[in-house]
Amino acid sequence: MIVVEGRTDREKLIELLQLPEQTHLEFKAELDLTAKDHELNFVKDAVSMSNRPPGGYILVGVNDDGTLALPTGTIADRTRFDGARLGDMIRKYVEGEVHAISQIHEVDGREVVLIYLPHHRDGLPVPMSKLGQFPGPNNKQVVVFREGDVLVREGARNTPLRHAHWNDLLSLRDQQLREQARAQVDSLIADLAAAMRAGGPGPALVPLSVEMADDAFGETVVSHLEADSDVRLRQFLGQAAALAGIPDERRAAVDKITIVAAHAMYFERNAVAVKAIDSLFDAYTTLGHGEAATQLDIITRVYVLGSLAVRLRQWSVVHSLVLRPYPPSSDTYVYSSWIRHGQVEASRADLFPTGKGGMMISAARVLMSEQPAMRPDVPDSAVADPGDLAHDDVLFNSLCQFDILYCLIVAAEGQHHGSGYPAASAMNQDRANPAFEIVATDADARAALFPASDARKIAEAMTEVFSSAERESLGFGGHWWSLPRAAQQFVSTQL
Repeated sequence: MIVVEGRTDREKLIELLQLPEQTHLEFKAELDLTAKDHELNFVKDAVSMSNRPPGGYILVGVNDDGTLALPTGTIADRTRFDGARLGDMIRKYVEGEVHAISQIHEVDGREVVLIYLPHHRDGLPVPMSKLGQFPGPNNKQVVVFREGDVLVREGARNTPLRHAHWNDLLSLRDQQLREQARAQVDSLIADLAAAMRAGGPGPALVPLSVEMADDAFGETVVSHLEADSDVRLRQFLGQAAALAGIPDERRAAVDKITIVAAHAMYFERNAVAVKAIDSLFDAYTTLGHGEAATQLDIITRVYVLGSLAVRLRQWSVVHSLVLRPYPPSSDTYVYSSWIRHGQVEASRADLFPTGKGGMMISAARVLMSEQPAMRPDVPDSAVADPGDLAHDDVLFNSLCQFDILYCLIVAAEGQHHGSGYPAASAMNQDRANPAFEIVATDADARAALFPASDARKIAEAMTEVFSSAERESLGFGGHWWSLPRAAQQFVSTQL
């Protein structure tokens, strides 16, 4: 599973290097842009990648098996890989816009060019506008593409557009058209909900509906919370959990449950928040074997809520999110946390490499950046644009911290099988350190996170989880080194 989000930072590169070539990811051992054959084949790859929603990545300096190919210093002129120059080169051969965003990184003494190709903003594939050919053996012209060709990425290769591609290619455009068609109605709903709130207490409330746009739905949830209309919220949550069992309704229902939970947490309506989390778990339990992608979607939303709980310092909510055994009743293998079950099922379904769950963190951040209703505490102005991931990115960092807390809680208080996998080990340790520090230094937080564990048990869990994260980080460049000082002092005092 590729999370295509526009980032080109080093942590994104490390994430992509764990994956094989596929529809949205291409490896090139080398690329000499001064050679016509290399240029034309790159243009073909870039356009094909861009034509397949939502776009994808090309990594230059990576062999087909994922190993690094170019020693540092191999690329003599790095300016040739500037995103603007790449975009200009591509646009010489196409009708329409194709952009490129790039960065060069050094990993283990090797250099890699990470190039992001976004899908066209109008949602339509871009045709080639001229013949692309170069002189081959015996000066015979080798044709790479022709004027009018429409090329798309399929698996690890480029292919001419076929009828079977249209549904996928037009999915983004269809979504844009639906959003445009609903925009005015949803704006009116949001304005109506806001006006009712401003008008003071009263029985009139906008009905809650799974079909509402997320922003309008969020505004409506707030109006119900302000009116203390828990009955309607609870009724909606029960209905949404039931709709989650219907494939065509599932995504919208799960998103709406997540939005109710997020707003209830933000406004400290604990009873509603717990009910919403229960509904999300109920939706998860309706899924069966072979539905790993949907299970992963729900666990990604658990990470969204977990990161919010971290930012709000609602430690008991973190515990409630994590420690839900799955399956809830079974005489066979039971996971201590549904999070780990979702990770394992996703790995078995090849949604990401075996044991590597880091993509949930990236996927959850993309979801939050696109859905303001799922982050009521963080305004749009505080959400960075795609590209480099800042060291102080509040959404990403709180996701990494929730991930570590999940592992610590399972290690200390899990009563069944399946230890937590520290997905944050793929990221810089600085992002996750506050999770260790809060456990070590805040007795109230520690009591809420680990209500059934003494300090010694928590210290043992901290040592176990950090050792696992440090070991796993070696596969991502080794950016974990030692527990932060406060955590070291806590461990040495208790053990």
